[in-house]
Amino acid sequence: MKTTAYFEQKLLDRPEIRREWCQQVLENTLKTQVQSNGRISHWAVIPDYGDRVLRVITLEDGETIHNAYFDRNFRSRLQQGLEP
Repeated sequence: MKTTAYFEQKLLDRPEIRREWCQQVLENTLKTQVQSNGRISHWAVIPDYGDRVLRVITLEDGETIHNAYFDRNFRSRLQQGLEP
């Protein structure tokens, strides 16, 4: 799994996020969206963490992980027909 230095630093600040979950998101994405800066957001449910939705942001290559966090509002935005 390729990561940026920024991700490595952020992971230290977010011990609840596991590396294997980030890989799981990339392999089992529910939704993908290209951001205006070219980075790509990927969302997937993490059953081992109470079925919460983890958002993983990759660089333009779609492989190098730049950021990850649990997206509390993903489901509500999706139900409302809004972009996540």
